[in-house]
Amino acid sequence: MLDPRPIKSDLKTRYINPEKEKPSRWSFLKILREYSTLKQFYPEINPYAEVYKFRDNVYCIYYDGIHAAEMWCYLIDGPEKALLIDTAFGLGDLKGLIHKLVGDKEVIVCNTHRHIDHVSGNSHFEKVYCHYADAQAIKDNQSAQVVYDFVHDENGELSYTWFDENDLPPFSPYEVIGVDNHHYFDLGQGYIVELIHLPGHTAGQSGFLDHQNGCFFIGDVTSAFGGDEKEQYPEFCTINSLRDALKDFMPRIEEVSGIFPGHGTIDLHPKTLQYIMDTANRIIAHPDWYDTKVDFFGTEMYAKFIYQQGSDLKYTKEAVIKE
Repeated sequence: MLDPRPIKSDLKTRYINPEKEKPSRWSFLKILREYSTLKQFYPEINPYAEVYKFRDNVYCIYYDGIHAAEMWCYLIDGPEKALLIDTAFGLGDLKGLIHKLVGDKEVIVCNTHRHIDHVSGNSHFEKVYCHYADAQAIKDNQSAQVVYDFVHDENGELSYTWFDENDLPPFSPYEVIGVDNHHYFDLGQGYIVELIHLPGHTAGQSGFLDHQNGCFFIGDVTSAFGGDEKEQYPEFCTINSLRDALKDFMPRIEEVSGIFPGHGTIDLHPKTLQYIMDTANRIIAHPDWYDTKVDFFGTEMYAKFIYQQGSDLKYTKEAVIKE
């Protein structure tokens, strides 16, 4: 069924089975995409991506989701180097678009976490960085077949969004470099972006804090699966690990000017982190006091609503350690 309230789009993608509408997300994206003067679109370079300049040197690259929710990649234009945070599925000429925005600068590529919708565009590049706990999983999923299986149904048809499959980046292997929590990326002249480990959604899920403008690019921090027998770092796959990481970061909250997730509404108030931590604490105290159950791509999960965010924190029973 078609989205009853589609957002006007000139992108080459077309939704087949759109995600259930989320009112807070829909209203933000409609205003941003249809009316904002921040929008830049270069269809002659990449007809799949819209660009929004949210700070003087921060470009937010929007892609329609081709498996689930829409995707944001972020490009920080530093004095000597640029930093790209996540690559989505890399549809179209992602490198050409980056070149248009920041010129010939060296581009450091980072992934917030291992999931296919954040790393499939890595094939455009020769080297990517991530937290060490997700490095092996990203290496293991370097495969065109993995991406193909992710976006097609059992009949080999695109299951969520139509796009020209020739516009996926041709697969090529790339180097994956795992780094520690609080690793500094220097973009020249002391311009620092810091990796902040925010585990739970995956073992290595991390945010990237721009020390200069206070933008905090947090990836996906609204679910925890608990890990499985194959997980090398199951202790990082819990609601508790997410809560602990947020608690550790809270003394630095004044450094943040805006929160930029991997999906949905962006440039959120820094207090969003406090609300997520508060929700995690409520889950840990009473895991059975959930608001609803959801089927998250075949996994039954519980969900607790996050105050003022228009979203929820999803978890499995295995993801909660009673304290």
